[in-house]
Amino acid sequence: MATDFATLPRWISASLEIKEGRDPLGLQTTTQDRLMPLLLPGVLELSLRARYLSFHAFLLDEYRRRRLAADSTSLSTFIKRREWEFGLAVLACPHECGSVPVGADRLRPLMRHSPPPYDRGESVKSAFGGYGLYYRSPLADIGIVARAGTLLGDRPIPVDVLTESERATRVASTFRSAIETTQYFARWMLTNDPLPLDVLRDYAEVACLCQLPHLPDERAAVHDALFGSDLAVPDTTPTYPLAVAEPAADGNDADADAELLLEAYGGAIRQRRRSFAHYLSLIDAEPAVVDNESAYRETLWSPPTIRDEGQGLVAGQWSALIAKDVWQDALCSVWSNFCRAGLARTRDLSRGLTWAETEEVARRLVTGSPALDPDGSTADLARDLAENRLGLDGDVRPASMTLEALRRWTVSTDTASSGLIVLLELDRRAAAHEGHGWKLGTSVRSAWQPSVASVREALQAHLTSSATNTDTMWWLVERFVLQVHERIAYSKLPEFTFRFRWEEGLLRFFDHGIGRFPLASIRMRAFASLSNDLGLWDHDSEGTAALSPLGREFVAEVFG
Repeated sequence: MATDFATLPRWISASLEIKEGRDPLGLQTTTQDRLMPLLLPGVLELSLRARYLSFHAFLLDEYRRRRLAADSTSLSTFIKRREWEFGLAVLACPHECGSVPVGADRLRPLMRHSPPPYDRGESVKSAFGGYGLYYRSPLADIGIVARAGTLLGDRPIPVDVLTESERATRVASTFRSAIETTQYFARWMLTNDPLPLDVLRDYAEVACLCQLPHLPDERAAVHDALFGSDLAVPDTTPTYPLAVAEPAADGNDADADAELLLEAYGGAIRQRRRSFAHYLSLIDAEPAVVDNESAYRETLWSPPTIRDEGQGLVAGQWSALIAKDVWQDALCSVWSNFCRAGLARTRDLSRGLTWAETEEVARRLVTGSPALDPDGSTADLARDLAENRLGLDGDVRPASMTLEALRRWTVSTDTASSGLIVLLELDRRAAAHEGHGWKLGTSVRSAWQPSVASVREALQAHLTSSATNTDTMWWLVERFVLQVHERIAYSKLPEFTFRFRWEEGLLRFFDHGIGRFPLASIRMRAFASLSNDLGLWDHDSEGTAALSPLGREFVAEVFG
């Protein structure tokens, strides 16, 4: 009897959800979870506009002043509604600045297809809206917000509140001062009535994101919120922020706990100030860093003249980040080429691969573009690179290219042999870098992959073993690909993110997402937008980024 599939229950779902997986070798997490919180604490990639710091501080202060319900659901609704209204005002800005508010994707269609007055709504579906996604953690990290659950005496507070600090009070009050004469604040803010266009424009005239540079008191308050401190930070604070501030082992030494937390707090402030000042020095040397990612990466790798020990430290840390990303893209080329070759081989055989067949597939990768001598010594290949004797198809001479150009080359070539060449050239150039910041940055690893320093150490030991190019290719695949990917994919179950796995003694490849995986963000947009909002740089009459007097003063203050 034929089965009528239309009558089968539709509530049955697959036990595994097949996904490509964005970090199949655990390299993105080194940047996202380990390096960026250390290099630029308190700034997320999408914490893009400085005025949202004062806007959200104002909302929390206003919520408390109006004695609204002290529960997170009510606060979330309040914030998301105020963000919706603020977003409408930004999009209606009479200055036609083109600023993009939180929730713009939902607001633009409303304004495009519906005449005013505009209905009320909520900015983003997730809890606490844009505040929760992009600004809550930064505001807490910089000491402006105490998050729900923070102990007040022996009781946790039920909702987020401003800290009892001069900086927090100041940054909230300056935003209120800017908008307190608007129709929106005086009459419309807590109503449910649709918002007239003239009310939004009146609000935007002083509240739009673009107006912060024209409000010196508020801009100074936001600057102090981001770079200042309410505590007397001792001169002995570490020059590199602590990854974790762990309490005393016995849990009883409150003074020791407080001292440790103060050291972490002071180190984070110093690190944030140095990173921004270093970024401004990059703009001074290469204005294209504000909007050109390649210029940004190359200038971080080879920064301008170092002013003092503090800049030397932070410059070394950021150079180490670039080295990690070059290593990631080099290994990614090995990964994607191996996945393609393995999938093709399993299709030819109509089965998975034995260990010997897997090794054979990996060794053959050296014959790709550019083709390397399979029996040639990898140490000789490294020497040819160092002496600029290696010329490749398309007149590519790796030793003559910038490190960023090499990274882009292996990304576009997307072959294992190009990845090997870039790794060898990275190792050679990294040998010229030194200093405490570089050592700290290159020692950071993820839970899945070793640090750049460990990779270089292992590579140099491998090259002393008379390894051929095929030996080195197999070494890369076996050590940094095969040993890692299955462990990561198993940790993500029930999401099925395997590109390959061992089944009954054979390596089976899966045809979903066998291509490259991206680099994690390294704060280019956040650096540019926040520092521009704070008036630290602007475009000159020719459209070129240039430091402002405030920017030069800040660099001199941080680095001397």
